Amino acid sequence: MGELMVATKEKVSDHVYEDVALVILSKLPLKSLFRFGCVRKSWSLLFKNSYFMNMFRKNFLSKNPYCNDTSHFLQFREPHRFGHISRPMLYSLFGERFQNMVKLDWPNPFQKDEFHFLVRGCVNGILCIEDDGRDGGILCIEELQRIALWNTTTGEFKATPPSPFAFESPCWDPMICLHGFGYDQVKDDYKVIRYISFYPKTDEDSDETWKDGYHSSLWEIYCLKSNSWRKLDINMPTQAYGGMVQVYMDGVCHWWGECETSDEVYLVSFDLYSEVFVKTFIPLNMNDIDSRQVFRHLNVLNGSIGLILNYVESTTFHISILGEVGVKESWIKLFIVGPLTCVEHPIGVGKNGDIYLKKKDNKLVCFNLITQKIEELGVKGETGQSCQIIVYEESLLPIERINT
Repeated sequence: MGELMVATKEKVSDHVYEDVALVILSKLPLKSLFRFGCVRKSWSLLFKNSYFMNMFRKNFLSKNPYCNDTSHFLQFREPHRFGHISRPMLYSLFGERFQNMVKLDWPNPFQKDEFHFLVRGCVNGILCIEDDGRDGGILCIEELQRIALWNTTTGEFKATPPSPFAFESPCWDPMICLHGFGYDQVKDDYKVIRYISFYPKTDEDSDETWKDGYHSSLWEIYCLKSNSWRKLDINMPTQAYGGMVQVYMDGVCHWWGECETSDEVYLVSFDLYSEVFVKTFIPLNMNDIDSRQVFRHLNVLNGSIGLILNYVESTTFHISILGEVGVKESWIKLFIVGPLTCVEHPIGVGKNGDIYLKKKDNKLVCFNLITQKIEELGVKGETGQSCQIIVYEESLLPIERINT
């Protein structure tokens, strides 16, 4: 028996063949791959290995983080008519390629005769919708950008109270910019984060600000459990505009920030529990074209923070994912799509490697990263950047469940 055990040990090797190791590594999360790079020199060069990258892409696209009840919403503004303000429309899309569309009726949480909403986020089946402050075609600054949470499955909605900080001064009007809506997994609480800056109502107010006191910009956060807003004592970068600028994933809200002294752009990630933010810069080799010729679109792609760089002149789309927040080198470019001369810009990311885009004629198309095929959806959006596809997971849980 002893001789058999010795013989068996001699035949067993502690060496893992390189091709087997590559197969195993290709199935790991990006963050783990970077950490394993120190184990073996060849592993530190994996992202330059075309054989490995092909396996990694295939495994990445095979992931499906969505449940069976996941569907899609399409938001766009109705065609503009002279003398009328175009209203945002929201449709639920059904079918493999959206053969059926059902228009959804907006709730009326503020009891207005006329109201215009935009969807600003979707988490756990709850939409965060924002009022543009128009009532009967007239802009009311006191009603601007009010927030409501809406569960379209149950029809339940909840209006948030007005900000206690936005209208404290009779001489200053607020400019309110929503930066994120998400779910604090630790405190079991839904939260909204906004940035408020102020500008004088008249030139006289600007010249005599000493009478009212100087109003500095501020951050505020809304918590559903307390149903209240509070100030955040934080000096955090605000979002840069252009493209899809904000997403939520795993308790963290993300948006693009921009250096005031240069065109350098970075990801800002705000943790809803710790209320701490982290910057993640983009490597120069991923952002090497004049910023006027490239649009950056932020998204969640198969459970990872994704970046789509839309190069206007070449009509190509470079798609990358982030391995670890705060680590600049963990951005990895996975796909180069195009040239697609008929396409204008992305409007959303769906399931199974689908990238939704708007053509120059406003028709919507789907490009599948697995099949590398583009397909028209038979749906037409509108001119501008407000058209978007929203991934929605149905939920029968009431919004107020966390207050019990």
